[in-house]
Amino acid sequence: MSVKLFKNGFLIDGTGREPEANVDVLVKDNEIVDVGRNLGENQYDFNWQEAEVMELNGKTIMPGMTEAHTHLTWADSLYIQDIDQKPIEETMVDAILNAEILINSGFTSCVSAAARGRVDIAIKKAINQGRLVGPRMLSNGAEVSASGGFVDLWPNHFQIHGLAIFADGEDAVRRTVRSLYKEGADLVKLNVSGESLSANARGEMTLYTYKEVRAAVEEANARGKRVYTHARSADSVKHCVRAGVHIIGHADFIDDEAFEMLVENKDRLFVVPAMNWLVSTLEHGAEYFGQEALDATGYAEGLEISVRNMNRLYKAGVRVLPGGDYGFAWCPHGGYARDLEHFVKLVGMTPMDAIVAATKYGSEIMLTPEQSGTVERGKWADLLVVDGNPLDDIAILQDKKKLCVVMKDGKFIKNALDSTPVVVLN
Repeated sequence: MSVKLFKNGFLIDGTGREPEANVDVLVKDNEIVDVGRNLGENQYDFNWQEAEVMELNGKTIMPGMTEAHTHLTWADSLYIQDIDQKPIEETMVDAILNAEILINSGFTSCVSAAARGRVDIAIKKAINQGRLVGPRMLSNGAEVSASGGFVDLWPNHFQIHGLAIFADGEDAVRRTVRSLYKEGADLVKLNVSGESLSANARGEMTLYTYKEVRAAVEEANARGKRVYTHARSADSVKHCVRAGVHIIGHADFIDDEAFEMLVENKDRLFVVPAMNWLVSTLEHGAEYFGQEALDATGYAEGLEISVRNMNRLYKAGVRVLPGGDYGFAWCPHGGYARDLEHFVKLVGMTPMDAIVAATKYGSEIMLTPEQSGTVERGKWADLLVVDGNPLDDIAILQDKKKLCVVMKDGKFIKNALDSTPVVVLN
């Protein structure tokens, strides 16, 4: 048995309730068994001989966060082609390292938004077996894309199937989705719109029909699984909502009709705008591609539109989650908490609401709301201790030196605090 007592913390519990000072959190094995003030041994019937006490002195204690748009197999690449061309063995090594970076950044859970081959599936299994260090995962496989889309990168005479599987028509989509679920994926990613970094399939374009999207969702529903989509254009988002897609990535260019559809279905779906992709590309893209090429993407206007639409969705109660499409040279792994800062400074969320999006909503997208996402009795002990108050400065969550504790399932991934064994007098 393992018992750990965090004393005198500033509690942000993830529910959205007002924070509390001088709060203790008691962990037994992998479970939070109590949250309150002045917790002590006489209140419990288990043996305290090996318990550890950690004095927080007002440091923040909060739930671990969820990164809802994760690409572990994207390894700080320059071009999408780099992901396709990299040998799968090197891709696996990079993904293992990225899983460790992710959890050490305070994200104890993640939702994959596509991967090379079966890498995510294998990593998730190894993490669950205790053989690798990493977050709780919902795994994905290769992206499912229409021919001529933004990941259709090679001339027809030299086709490489790396990060995507090309499937055109309802039957091909069904066959591909079935094959990915057979491999053990928790989710399937469908590229319903284009992406404006591509010349041949821009973000405003819709690349799959409603029937093709619906075919993917039907196959997912038949297996108790879910579909995650890349959908920037208004029509692509409408296809997704009508078809019953569960997680919609981006949703930048929604019109009023798409907005109303998202609001009407807010209790069943999630929106993950991947905002840091736009921000970081605008910040650093010219260094890699030149200003003219960056301007041609239209990302400056796209960011303004995304910010405006995410603000509308947030105010309407749609669950908008952090997850920033990390994994390119200008948007590297490790910066995941930037999305919370964007939510506050650009979208207009309160710091508390941004934290709720990363914790409580994170547990909902992970399908574990009864087990995780908040610091409450009976929940898994997925916890962070932060040296500072993220409600005063949300950017503090990006500072790894300020993350004193990262705990997953009651075990320390990182612990920079002094702990004192409890001395029990017989």
